[in-house]
Amino acid sequence: MEQEKLNFNIRLAIRHSLRVLYARGKMKDIFPLITLSEYQNLSDEEIEHIDQFVYRFQKLQDDMGTKLFKSVVANLGETVVFNKPILEILNILKKYGVISDNVNWQTMREIRNALAHEYLDDINSDIELLNSLFETKGLELVQIFQEVLDYIKANMVSNLFEETQIEINRFYETLAKSDFSDSKG
Repeated sequence: MEQEKLNFNIRLAIRHSLRVLYARGKMKDIFPLITLSEYQNLSDEEIEHIDQFVYRFQKLQDDMGTKLFKSVVANLGETVVFNKPILEILNILKKYGVISDNVNWQTMREIRNALAHEYLDDINSDIELLNSLFETKGLELVQIFQEVLDYIKANMVSNLFEETQIEINRFYETLAKSDFSDSKG
């Protein structure tokens, strides 16, 4: 059962990660947003890409924190995983070397929560948050997921189903083709 959850949660996170990368690629010509008028003059299509990017970032952060991390810990043999707070789960992941000590999950959670509130409350803050998300934080989240996948591939490959391995390979291929140094300016 835990193995099935792990495989499902990996594939779910891959789906979100690939959509984050896709939407980010579609946004490369409009970011970073420098002026208020750039923000106010975004086309419907540009807003659609931003919305997808924001939504998939939120989903990836949420699903990693509430599902994937717990599945990994359970597959490491830890018991009573699903009632533990996220900080304990993160400490276990760090102890096993699944994620590095410098991962600041709280920052990702704060960004996710800030994004959950609808835009237009404070346009200058929205611009700053979206720029940060585009320039660094979206990629950092995908990189945290990649770190988890690297560990799984190296240490838990026997827990992976064939269809999950295919999806993981597709993720790595897409990641290898992605250009993260593509912002304007």
